[in-house]
Amino acid sequence: MPPHSVHSLNAATANGRTPSLFAYTDFDSTVTLKDSGNTLMAAIMGEEELIRLDCLPETDPKNVSLRKAEDMKWDRVTLSIQDAADLLVNGSVSVSSGPEKLKTLNVDKVVMDPAFAAFHSFCRENCIPLIVVTIGIQPLIEAMLDRYLGQDHGILVRGNGLEFRADGSWKILWRDSSPFGLEKGRALREAREHDLRDSSTDQILWCGDGSSDFPAALESNLVLAREQTSLERLCRANNIAHTAFKTFDTVQETAKAWLQNHPGAQTSEEVKTFYKSWQLKVSNPQEP
Repeated sequence: MPPHSVHSLNAATANGRTPSLFAYTDFDSTVTLKDSGNTLMAAIMGEEELIRLDCLPETDPKNVSLRKAEDMKWDRVTLSIQDAADLLVNGSVSVSSGPEKLKTLNVDKVVMDPAFAAFHSFCRENCIPLIVVTIGIQPLIEAMLDRYLGQDHGILVRGNGLEFRADGSWKILWRDSSPFGLEKGRALREAREHDLRDSSTDQILWCGDGSSDFPAALESNLVLAREQTSLERLCRANNIAHTAFKTFDTVQETAKAWLQNHPGAQTSEEVKTFYKSWQLKVSNPQEP
């Protein structure tokens, strides 16, 4: 149990109820090995232009905020979600560039962590809800997961929304007023209130890599930080108990150890029934 957490093991068992485990994870550079958004935008506008836009909040702070710079970058994207996902997962896509004209975009594929598919299967086998919380674009990440794991993967994604302008360009629907549209600490506090069977007993495992993941780590019971990343450095600097991981093999080992320390936690009929209803919620989402 992280020393910073207000959710102690004693509190978790105070009402006599066996806790359940919920797994939350960042997506870009955590589930995947690099950032999908930057890869997509670099393919469309070029690396040099992407860097220029990224630097505007520093070079022109009076006129360009972090949020405005993000909008300016995403405005350049005109692909469909399906084409964008195909490009990122497969490394190439052909798109229309005018009447009877096609152009081919190519990128280095955005690949999953080599052990994530096994962790995903482990979660399903043990009735552990698996949720992605991301500052990325929710429908794009959902489409990528469909390609990586199949459309019945059962992972709930919470990220920024998207609508298409008349010219096909992307308008991001930011979830909140934070610079990147989703403050993960707030998202985990809301998750504890709304997702968990019992917020006083159930426990949250968090996986991440970046500074935006640190607020989520503060709200979690088990923290997994990718090795040699901002999240690992922040956890170490702030004395936040965590486990560094190179692949999701370590994440799975951590979850397995939790199950061994909480015998029967994921095998009761109550938990199985809850997990079935959770999967129905994922397949029929009510939120944007």
